[in-house]
Amino acid sequence: MNSLIITLDIDWACEPAIEDTLDFLKNLKITPTIFTTHRSPRIEASLSELEVGLHPYFDTSSSHGSTIPEIVSHVMSLPHNLPAFRCHRYAQCNTSRQAMAEAGMLISSNVCTDLETVPCFKDRFGLLEVPIFLEDGGYLWRKHPLVMNSYLKEMMKKEGMKVITIHPMHFAINTPDFGYMYKIKQSVSREAWKNMTKSTLNDFRWKGRGIRDLLVDLIQMSPKISSLRELIAAN
Repeated sequence: MNSLIITLDIDWACEPAIEDTLDFLKNLKITPTIFTTHRSPRIEASLSELEVGLHPYFDTSSSHGSTIPEIVSHVMSLPHNLPAFRCHRYAQCNTSRQAMAEAGMLISSNVCTDLETVPCFKDRFGLLEVPIFLEDGGYLWRKHPLVMNSYLKEMMKKEGMKVITIHPMHFAINTPDFGYMYKIKQSVSREAWKNMTKSTLNDFRWKGRGIRDLLVDLIQMSPKISSLRELIAAN
């Protein structure tokens, strides 16, 4: 079956960006799988309607903690309802994967491809690895076109499940290229990034064609929208 799974990497996004992305998907009757980094009033208020996994950052500079046990403990305390995780920046090792598996995780989504439809597989810890077909940031970094060209259409039509990763900040700002978002992040503090208002987002938002427009096209051309919870049930 050719299907699409929509996932969101929250990445400490501001609340208006989270609301914008979730409102858009709700209007399309799409239930996304969220990989959360922090407490979000909107996500927690909608927990019964969403699939919420975890997005730990395994790094000594992480706000989740400075050691693997600290980071696992922190993210496991975040409200979630799906035993799935994706590491921020895909930063992981055998020790961190084992720790997440022992904490109760069943699904990992930490292999990011460049428009490849790769079947799920079990890793050495028994985790079901769910490869990513397209990540918005990676797509921009690769300087792929923001239109549905013949190559992207061909890859989308290939049989199999395709996981798309959306970052609410990319979606809300409609990032046109990787450098555009990089400059924004460099121009504000971490605190300002997390607390941007709807007005500030609108000021930054690209008025031409951007990654948001492409993601809308991808969703519209998909014959079926699935979910990670369905994937768990099937495996």
